[in-house]
Amino acid sequence: MGAERVREIVRNYLSERPRNTAEIAVWLNRHDDEAKGADVAALLESDSSIVRIGTVRRSGMTGSAPPLSEWATEKWVRHHERAKPDKK
Repeated sequence: MGAERVREIVRNYLSERPRNTAEIAVWLNRHDDEAKGADVAALLESDSSIVRIGTVRRSGMTGSAPPLSEWATEKWVRHHERAKPDKK
C-alpha cells in the first residue's frame, strides 16, 4: 500500500477523535502489513491535513522517556475550536 493510501486510512481513523503516535502505529500495524515499521510521525507530518495538537505522557512511564505526540485532522480541530470571546 502506498504512502498516500496509508495517509488516507489514517485520516479516516483520526476523524473520530485525536490519537497519539503509539495508538496510530498499533492500529496501522493491525490493518496494513506493509505499514509495519513505517515512521508514523514522518508520515503524519508530511500530510498537511493532519496536525500535531499536543503531547501526552505514556501511562506508567517515568524518567526521561519523551512524550508522545497527539494528532488530529484539520477538520476535527476546526470543528472543536473554542470561539474567541468578544472584546468589550
